[in-house]
Amino acid sequence: MTKRLPGKTTSPRPGRRRLALGALVLAAGLLLFWQRDRLSPRRAPSEEELLAAAPARAAGDTPAPRQDGPKSRWVAPKNAGEDGAEVSARALAERRLERRRHTLEGYLQATRYPPGARPLSEKPDLQKAHSVSKSTQPLARSDKKLTDARVTLEQDRLYLVGDEAARLQVSCTTSEGPARCEVLRADARVPETMPQAGTLPAAPVVFAEEGAGGSAVAALFAPAKEGFGGYHGPIAVSLDLRIDGEEGSARFDVIYTPAPPARLTGDVREVLEDGSLCLYLRLAVDKPGRYVVVGRVDDADGDGFAYLEHNEPLGAGAQEAKMCIFGKLVLDEQAKSPFVLRDVEAYLLKEDTYPDRELVPGRDGPFHTTKAYAQSVFSDAEWQSEERDRHVKEFTKDVKEAEDALEALP
Repeated sequence: MTKRLPGKTTSPRPGRRRLALGALVLAAGLLLFWQRDRLSPRRAPSEEELLAAAPARAAGDTPAPRQDGPKSRWVAPKNAGEDGAEVSARALAERRLERRRHTLEGYLQATRYPPGARPLSEKPDLQKAHSVSKSTQPLARSDKKLTDARVTLEQDRLYLVGDEAARLQVSCTTSEGPARCEVLRADARVPETMPQAGTLPAAPVVFAEEGAGGSAVAALFAPAKEGFGGYHGPIAVSLDLRIDGEEGSARFDVIYTPAPPARLTGDVREVLEDGSLCLYLRLAVDKPGRYVVVGRVDDADGDGFAYLEHNEPLGAGAQEAKMCIFGKLVLDEQAKSPFVLRDVEAYLLKEDTYPDRELVPGRDGPFHTTKAYAQSVFSDAEWQSEERDRHVKEFTKDVKEAEDALEALP
């Protein structure tokens, strides 16, 4: 027995030390091998590879071991007969057929209506004009430290044109609930990423207290009144805040068009075309180009059911933007006329540049109320186009090929 001397530690005998060291190395090696095999990014075999390999797997055959890791184990499907490989190939063929049928049915369902007339329920974030989601985020401290303070930013619009103003609101909270928002500084300026940065001075923005205990502040920001009348592009509204003793910043962004490229006159022409009700909105266009005009449609009961979009080039002068309330959509939604076109928005689309649009003043609320029409004037036919026919033909061919492949199996 080895005695311990005061203040000293006695080492084990050399044989035991080598044995322990060897066991440790072996355990580490096994762990490394297991991790490498578990995390190795092997490519999964394709269906074609599985089908090609299946006939070789006759009853009683043992699959060849893998060369790059542990031996694979193949298990025949449940309820398989003596020829388990044949059942596996059939199951793969059936799944392929099911997937291709699903693709065809999904495409037919999604393209029943044209791109310019969709159910409003498909666009929950576009139910109303100027939709901007509110954002809750930590107060941005200059020292990057974690903070208990939170700010919720809300704005009633992102895009502004001419004399329009955006309502900006900041709500402040901590983990204990609403907290006082103290605005130390607030100004609007052209972001540093824009070429015009530095050419226009920053403009102060006045935020006033709202809510109980000053837990929210709000401002109306009109770029034309703050010295941005000749500028087209983004504007950053930055605030320095103090919340429950913590100081930090928050920021809003708006995109401004100083002069509109066109104007909606408010005149609308109604025409029944091929079982749909088409609305021709008149515009006075100063800048020709591709214009996007969108609007929502409510039925006689005030229920929104359609989202309409025009996306076509318009020349200069008096023009019309065509938007059709698709007949099958009216019948499927059981919408009763007269219909109300509301919350119309429009802009000139500018490709390969930023900002990508010049805003046209829109119209919040009702824009046009149609005449009353009998349900019988609307067609139940699905939308047809050369592109849709081409895709349906291709997907149908895929289904037929999968059906033939399944029937060819013994």
